This record gives sequence, structure tokens and C-alpha cells, in this order.
Amino acid sequence: MLFKGFGLGLFIILAAVLMLSSVAADYEIFLRQHYDNPKSNVGDHYCNKMMQRRGMTKPICKDVNSFIHGTKKKIIAVCGDGGEAIDDRLWRSKNQFQVTTCKKKGSSTKPPCEYTEHKSGRYIVIACENGFPVHYVEGQT
Repeated sequence: MLFKGFGLGLFIILAAVLMLSSVAADYEIFLRQHYDNPKSNVGDHYCNKMMQRRGMTKPICKDVNSFIHGTKKKIIAVCGDGGEAIDDRLWRSKNQFQVTTCKKKGSSTKPPCEYTEHKSGRYIVIACENGFPVHYVEGQT
């Protein structure tokens, strides 16, 4: 009987660890795709260089991607007191962030990829899991 209870406890612990490691992986992907603070000084053609540098041009060109130029602490805060819940997963920031959105030029999905860039201050909407951003949904002016 002791081992039966122990097995259930171990199962619960392992499930929690797997869930948290999944959130950690999703948060790392979010950072790679959407976090750039301070804004990288890559010279001309910021979007072309950043999309390539962050792995979003192979095997196909990603159509649209936004980079948030705010601290990790402020972005994470959107998932709590720095944001307003839209539903049980989506949060809208209370303050604006500087954001650069890169949009693919033309209809080809194959590299080399070329992008236009649009910079502005906007409110961000992100999906959160366990208090961490895991997906960028949109920006609102």
C-alpha cells in the first residue's frame, strides 16, 4: 500500500515537471522569436538580418514576426499585474512597448527572404502559461 501511494505521488511530481519543462521550452521559443532588448544594432535591413539570425527564414520564410523591445521583467509582468486578462490565457499589456514588426515581401516562401519593417509603440497581447509568455498574439496602437 505504501508503494501504491508513493507511485501516485511520483506520477504527480513527474507530470508537474514535464508540464513546467514544456512551459520553459515554449518561453524560450517566445524569447527567440519575439524578444530583442535592447534593440540589436545590426545596421541596415534590421528585419532581414534578425529574421535570419533567429532562424525564421529556413526552411521557409515566416510571413510576419514582431520583436518586442522591452525588458524580460516587463514582458513577463504582462502575464500578471502589468497586464489585463482577456480570457484565461490571453493578456493585454497595460503599457505600450516599442515593437518592430517584420513582414515578408513578395509571395515566395523560399529563401533568400526579404522583409519590410514597421516600428511603433503599441500594447501587446500575449498568451501566458504559468505566469510566462509563450506566444505573441498581436500589438495594438
